[in-house]
Amino acid sequence: MTTLTDAKTAAQAQGPRPNPLAQIRAEHVMISTGDYAGTLAWYREKLGFQVKHEWTVPDFPGVQLAYIELNGFVIEVVGTPKALQERKTPPDLEAALSDRGFGHLAFLAADVDAVAEELTRRGVEAALPPTSFPQAGRRVLFVQDNNGNFIEFVTPLSAREDEGGR
Repeated sequence: MTTLTDAKTAAQAQGPRPNPLAQIRAEHVMISTGDYAGTLAWYREKLGFQVKHEWTVPDFPGVQLAYIELNGFVIEVVGTPKALQERKTPPDLEAALSDRGFGHLAFLAADVDAVAEELTRRGVEAALPPTSFPQAGRRVLFVQDNNGNFIEFVTPLSAREDEGGR
């Protein structure tokens, strides 16, 4: 019979155990919505996401699920027939940044000004037009999806300076 002391001694003899958390990486983020089809369409048409997989779970009637992906980033869209809780959409970006909890998705972009122009062409209004924040070393753009979720696009100011900036 192996004792706890024997197991501890054996583990120490093998050396330090690798930290299993050092190997994790982001897999997906989930957005719950009452407008499943509209959300899939918005992310596909406005941002270029592709539906990778759709399914249902028999134990959850009326719930629809999909993984959508763009450049390796995955969003799980969950369509629910009724809200578990009333979700309040912040009235503006300042309120969203001042609140607690999940705030926004963020995407790195080579040029947020070009992204803003393309999104405008696709009918998406900016919640915050391209704005430089030298203290953070970033130029950012904020928009909202069809559910009111904020989405940030970020370009490091150093990348803009390397290209001569705008």
